[in-house]
Amino acid sequence: MAGRGRAATLPAWMTAPAPPGGGAGAPPGPPSRVAPAPPAPPRRWTEHRAPDGRPYWNDGTRSTYAKPQELMTPMERADASTRWRENRAPDGRTYYYHQDTRETRWSLPDDLRLAREAAALAQTAIAAAAAARSSSPAPPPPPAAAAAASAGPSAGSPKARVPRPRDPNAPPRVYADREEAKAAFKELLEDYEIRAGAKWDETAKQIAADERFGALKTIGDKKQCFNEYQTQRAKHEREAKRLAEKAARANFTAMLEERWREFGVEDPSLARHRPRLQDHVDAIAGAEDPRWSAVKDPRDREDLFRSFCDALRIKLRDEKKKLRDEKVNAFKATLRAMGVDGVVDWTWRRVLDELAKDVETTNPDKDGDGGIRTLDRSIQLEAYEEYADELERAHARLAREEKAARLREERRRRDAFVRSLKRARHRGSLRLRMPWRTFVERFLENDVAFVELSRNLSGSRARELYDDEQEEMELLAAEDRAAVEAAAAKAGFDIIANETTRDALMAAVRGKASLPARVTGETGGDEARDGEIDGAQPRRVDSKEEEEEEEEEERLRVACGDAVVAAKERARRAARRKERALDDFYYLLRSRRRDVPITPSSTWADVETALAGERAWIKCVGQPASGGGGDDGPVEGKGGNDPSNVKEKPKETYRADAEAVFVKYVEKLGRREAQAREAMEDGEAMDEGVYDAQDDEDVAVELRRRKERDDLSDELDARGGKRDRRR
Repeated sequence: MAGRGRAATLPAWMTAPAPPGGGAGAPPGPPSRVAPAPPAPPRRWTEHRAPDGRPYWNDGTRSTYAKPQELMTPMERADASTRWRENRAPDGRTYYYHQDTRETRWSLPDDLRLAREAAALAQTAIAAAAAARSSSPAPPPPPAAAAAASAGPSAGSPKARVPRPRDPNAPPRVYADREEAKAAFKELLEDYEIRAGAKWDETAKQIAADERFGALKTIGDKKQCFNEYQTQRAKHEREAKRLAEKAARANFTAMLEERWREFGVEDPSLARHRPRLQDHVDAIAGAEDPRWSAVKDPRDREDLFRSFCDALRIKLRDEKKKLRDEKVNAFKATLRAMGVDGVVDWTWRRVLDELAKDVETTNPDKDGDGGIRTLDRSIQLEAYEEYADELERAHARLAREEKAARLREERRRRDAFVRSLKRARHRGSLRLRMPWRTFVERFLENDVAFVELSRNLSGSRARELYDDEQEEMELLAAEDRAAVEAAAAKAGFDIIANETTRDALMAAVRGKASLPARVTGETGGDEARDGEIDGAQPRRVDSKEEEEEEEEEERLRVACGDAVVAAKERARRAARRKERALDDFYYLLRSRRRDVPITPSSTWADVETALAGERAWIKCVGQPASGGGGDDGPVEGKGGNDPSNVKEKPKETYRADAEAVFVKYVEKLGRREAQAREAMEDGEAMDEGVYDAQDDEDVAVELRRRKERDDLSDELDARGGKRDRRR
């Protein structure tokens, strides 16, 4: 890119010593590389041209290629205040180069843009001040000023540049390259302040007498450079116009902010309708403020006025809210000083009475509260309600924190009691199936963890935690029992209910049953004594081996006893299933007597064909070989949750018992028929209803079936409650 920090080589004449005592009227030499003498008093700068055509400036004592600050326009000073420099590419486009970071940009940097905007605002303010001074009669200028004005513009003013006619005796100007020639031609157009919309023919006539007009040789090059200049000039003019309009709008808004009350604008926060500019045009125009006339378009004025009113309404509303909040906070402080804390019942009427007493005994203008106690009653009520809400929220938050702390403390107590139970269990103080009352009397009456747990208001109680520990021990005991049963089966020893004893079973499986391994403790040493139940004494044994043997023997004894009890329970359940199946079978015969039908002369084969598909029949007799169908629905009166309601073939059947029930039922029908015939007269027909009459046996069967349903329902409810408690 052209102009990107290219350093120019200094010609020899710039380093040569200046001739002593130049001729009168001769221009001073170009700037020298040699350090100048101490600066003389400020003198006026003059512009000159070096032999290569580049401009330089001299103040009588020194020369410089950089344009002095005194000769710069405000925009040039703004550009010089930053490290960015504007350059032109070969295609005419403008780019910007940073002298320190060597960064290159096509777009206008923010630093440079802000500097130019500030310069434009300053120019606009100066113009507005000048317009204000011109509107009032100015005093006559002093003689010295009049003389200076008559002398015309100074040679150093940027507006005083005049065409530089060609000197026929001067050597032709030499430009380093085409870009430098174009730069000189564009500088010529800038010096003549050629506008962006100017025509080439008129511009050529205006600048043809300047020596820089010949920097470009052909008309085509000049027109191309002229077009590039016009494009850049139009951009600068648009930017300057935008900045001027922006400054004018900002000054217009500042005028409204300073003098809106003087113009009679109503407070927007109190007005019913938005203020309109047309209602205040006469007052604003009569003030003769130049910032009003700086905005020409009436629509822009209306938009700025509307925006100002909106912003003013928000500003005044915020100020009023801030003032109101200050008063409310001050009144809340007064309530706190009065002792309103939410604990004692302070009603609004009581607060008013206290305020009235305070006003009677205190001078509100001297008590240092700024008259808070004499505020408007509505503000006082709002402050009281907000203060009451704050107290309520604070108390609710405090209650939540206290509840959370209490729950944490209760959980800590429960955990401490559970640890005590586990240690008592590992020490042997807590045994399997030990009654709760016995455990309390022996070990818990003076236990610290138990006493602390009793103070809990929620959560699991000590008895529930004890039951949980017992359930865990029951699970381990079930594993031991399963191991004993497996060992007995492997040894060919049958556990018969009501016959096999615990000692006999122990003798049969001793040395053959392999009980599951147990973790005997979680901690040891001094840590194991932390949290131990007071009074829980360990079993005293002579060695660890003896302790293990004793514990193994105890586990075997308990497991054998559980196996014997389990055999009895299985026998009891089998008898119960048999009784329930036979009761259902008997109920089936009674309920289907008319359908089959069943008479005193019926045989087993007669009813088997009709009832073989019924569930009650299948449970007692088994599935028929032909897979005959029947009613697959549940037996009448049986709940859907009854585990006996299964479609598969049962594991055990009671055919002989069912046949005995059938025979007994047929005999009962025969007796009823005989009794009915004895009571009949000759020729009278027998009523079939005699077969359906209920006797004591029928009532007993019905009661047993009903009790069976109730027991099953209670058992299911108990299981559900236990699950809920565990959750």
